[in-house]
Amino acid sequence: MSRVKASALVLALLAALLALARLHTWDEPLDTDISAAAVITREVLDGRALYAEIWDHKPPALVLTHAVAQFVAGYGRGAIFLLNVLAGVAGLLGAYAAGAALGSSVIGLWTAAFWTAASGDLWLQANQPNTEAFINACLIWAFALLVRARGDARFARFLAVGALIAWASLYKQLVVAPAALLALAHVLRPPEGRSRARALADVAVIAGVGLAAWAAVFGYFAAVGRFGEFYEAVFAYNRYYGRRMPTFVLRAFNLPRLVLDPYLQALVPLAALTLVGALAGWSWRPRRPGLLLGAFVLATPIAIGMHGQFVPHYFQLWLPPLTIGAGWAVAAVRVRLGERLRWAHVAAGGITLVTLLAHVLPSYALPADDWSIIKHGPIFVDERRVARRIDTLLRPGETFYEWGSEVGLFFVSRRRPPTAFLVWPLVDGPAARRLGARVRADLEREPPELFVVAKWTQVYIKGPHPVLDLLAARYRPLPDQDPQSFFLLFVRRGGALEGRLAAAAAR
Repeated sequence: MSRVKASALVLALLAALLALARLHTWDEPLDTDISAAAVITREVLDGRALYAEIWDHKPPALVLTHAVAQFVAGYGRGAIFLLNVLAGVAGLLGAYAAGAALGSSVIGLWTAAFWTAASGDLWLQANQPNTEAFINACLIWAFALLVRARGDARFARFLAVGALIAWASLYKQLVVAPAALLALAHVLRPPEGRSRARALADVAVIAGVGLAAWAAVFGYFAAVGRFGEFYEAVFAYNRYYGRRMPTFVLRAFNLPRLVLDPYLQALVPLAALTLVGALAGWSWRPRRPGLLLGAFVLATPIAIGMHGQFVPHYFQLWLPPLTIGAGWAVAAVRVRLGERLRWAHVAAGGITLVTLLAHVLPSYALPADDWSIIKHGPIFVDERRVARRIDTLLRPGETFYEWGSEVGLFFVSRRRPPTAFLVWPLVDGPAARRLGARVRADLEREPPELFVVAKWTQVYIKGPHPVLDLLAARYRPLPDQDPQSFFLLFVRRGGALEGRLAAAAAR
């Protein structure tokens, strides 16, 4: 069997293992970010205007991505699983391409194996398709194309790099950090035979694609009369959301986090082997790949800190640079010690892979619900139970509203939200007062039969609010509620549901 066929066979096997691993948590209750993306996309496909009639604070790439998946697999678990596998396999192939950039398909396979083992880690919340999964797939391929560039590289290569980075930025704007540092590294150390002036022209192409993409987005929302809503959600609100960004950028460089935080443990063996590779590669040529990887590594904590807070799945952004670094470290050890210790590089890669598997595999003995409980506590398991109860209480066409951010209630029950906004922009942000008044008007115009309150909101959201005033005036608690639930249900006074409940109680 040729080396190309053998590599293709191993990659196919790794992709199958990755898909099988993701299948294990098919039924895991989804966290808010994923269920929100699915629900928002369904609302957009059903005719609601993004940012104006259904709110999100991310750029539009996430909705477009979910829209394709829902077109192929329908609205539900199938679309989520499809995205999960496609993002994981795209990252896997990108890891191989980046690893093999040093001239060896074997190193590419080591890199791909590291990716397969680490990219679905429970503690990083990486087994479900958070936004970082799509960003990682774009960035790892952009890096692979950039590091494989030669002196005679064509315009199309840098056009593709620009397109990948631009698309990644349309998931989250923090992609500007790795884009800028990788561009700087490309200029400082162009491919052999390529002048620095041409490298600057390459960067201009990459930046030009990004600017054109964002200009197109701005132009679209201006043309359809929604530029104000788009800007307020994606820029004004995110500035407020990330207002502590400088503090968190500094905290993201706190390397002991890799050792002390349990949700970052999968990164430790990758980081350790990457460090070994850096030490082994001090006298290793060529220097350009190392400079590009160093830029990627340096940019990653900046990108993570740009969120302005820490959530475990943000740290998935470490997966591309560290899996590449670990793969290249195997090559560096082989070059440095190959003549004296021919087995050293295999031992280094093998120990790292076994350590990763020892960390990851025990999770697969747990049922899917336990994955959710370990990551988030039992709230999303309870959310699913409550959503199913809501669906039994309501008739087709009847609605409910939730004072909280658990959009999975709508995803599981397949009910449409009666208004555009979750709780956070109504109570925390530059337009909270105006949006709160708008939601109250929406609920008064088409009152939902049920009003659901997430109990955590009573702890974290203080003070009066027009929406809560409406709750107090027009709703009463639903009888026979589980005191252990994370949610309180209220029925509309004089509504159809209250009538049915009264009739059932009288029988």
